[in-house]
Amino acid sequence: MMVATSDEDLMRAVQGGDIAAFETLVDRHKGVVFGLAFSMLRSREDAEEAAQDTFVKVFRSRDRFDASRSFEPWLLRIAGNTSRDLLRRRRVDTQPKARSVEEERLAHWIVDPQSAGREWSEATRQIVRQEIELLSDRLRLPLVLKYVNGLTNQQVADALGISLSNVKIRMGRAKDVLQSRLEKLMERS
Repeated sequence: MMVATSDEDLMRAVQGGDIAAFETLVDRHKGVVFGLAFSMLRSREDAEEAAQDTFVKVFRSRDRFDASRSFEPWLLRIAGNTSRDLLRRRRVDTQPKARSVEEERLAHWIVDPQSAGREWSEATRQIVRQEIELLSDRLRLPLVLKYVNGLTNQQVADALGISLSNVKIRMGRAKDVLQSRLEKLMERS
């Protein structure tokens, strides 16, 4: 019965003290909350902590939820804020990492894919992943949330607390930066 119930109806039940309704909401949304946190924090342990904190905050602020509005944007905003708070506490070093000898060898495979055979495609994927990791959080997060986690542009906007147009601008800029970096790698090899 709970499966067919809307998130908003479940939140009304949670506001009335129904713990089973809250458990249903957690089960429905734990994957997307964890995925969002992991994308932002890049650590499984931190993402698990942020996901748990998110649901604790949802429960504690259940009385502030407006059931006439959609639940998911509210949840994603809480998850995004919780993850950003954890990032601030960690004071992540945002300096780009230097490439290792192994990474430079992988970059060489881009230029001559026939010599690397099957390894070339895996090497290319690895290089793209590494270049994505080198992006600033401002550019990396919308890209990862959309293309890795499968969120819609609106969900990305809700999670990051930015406008829909800002999501599109940041994703466009991230793609431009990635394209430029990958072209430079190809020229060097």
